[in-house]
Formats: sequence, structure tokens, C-alpha cells
Amino acid sequence: MPIRAEKFWTQYRTGKPDVDYVEIRIPGDKHTTAVHRVRDIMPPEDIDANSESHQYLMERWQIIGPAYEAWKAGETVPESGTPLAAWAGVSPEQAGVLRSLGIRTVEEVADMNDSMIGQVKFPNARKIPEMARAYLKGKDVALRDAENAALKERLAAMEEVMNEMIAEKRKPGRPKKVEAA
Repeated sequence: MPIRAEKFWTQYRTGKPDVDYVEIRIPGDKHTTAVHRVRDIMPPEDIDANSESHQYLMERWQIIGPAYEAWKAGETVPESGTPLAAWAGVSPEQAGVLRSLGIRTVEEVADMNDSMIGQVKFPNARKIPEMARAYLKGKDVALRDAENAALKERLAAMEEVMNEMIAEKRKPGRPKKVEAA
């Protein structure tokens, strides 16, 4: 079950750099939250990109990062979905127009009906829902491909460990029968 960024805030410190915090909640769990410094959950640059810890940090940041960017830009953070600020399909001005209509996420753009599209006053407004659906479909495919690659990597590592265990299992005793050449 994916995590959710509940809220963000900044601690202002005299003579020291300000610190941004995020409160994280696991959906379905009403009572448990965790507070983290945002800088501590950002994936570092100097970590091995193939390590499990880096993959975990990247997966978590893909959820928290867009919400953090929206909060830093002064926008409301949606309960679920991809914030408009995280989507390159609209400019910041166009995102402002959509937010004025109550549309805050890419998923809500994809679900726009004709009457809502008619209220949007910028060029190619009719193509925006189609672009949002294509973005979400591509995002799902990319996520599935990343999961498959991670599973294949884990399977290969497990096979390697099994082969090592099988090789070590051979006990001293009667030697293996060798065919005469």
C-alpha cells in the first residue's frame, strides 16, 4: 500500500538553515504517522543506483516529491493523484486556470467532461484530457516495467545464492563418478 504525504512545514531557525519536514501516513492506518526531514528522504546523488536502498528511496520520492514540489510552489497538495505541478503537460499558468475550476490532479484532468473543457480558456483545451490519459498510461507502464526489472534482478540473485548453496552442500565422501575418456 503506498504512502501519502499528509502535510509539510518549515522550521525556521535563527542563524541556521531552515528545515522542511513532511508527515507521512500509510493509507488505511488512521493512527500511525512518521515525521521526516525532507532532505533525509530525498534520494542522494552518491548512492549506487542499482542498490535496493536506492530503489526504495526512489519509489518513496516518486510519491512524496511531486507533493513537496507543489507545496513549495504554494499550491494545495491533493489527497491522492499526481499534482498538476508535477506534470509537464500544462504550463504553470494553465495549471492555475485548471485549479480555479477545482481540478488539482492529472487524474482529474483525464476525467474532465465536455462542459468542464468548455470552461477552460486556453488553446488546445480539448486535447488536454487526452494528453493526461496518455501521461497516466505511460506512467503505469513505466512503473510496471521498473517493477519487472527489479523482480528479475532479485530472481537472478536468488538463483545465484541457490547455486552456491547447492555447490556447498556436497559433502566429502565418495568422489563424484567421472567418465573415462
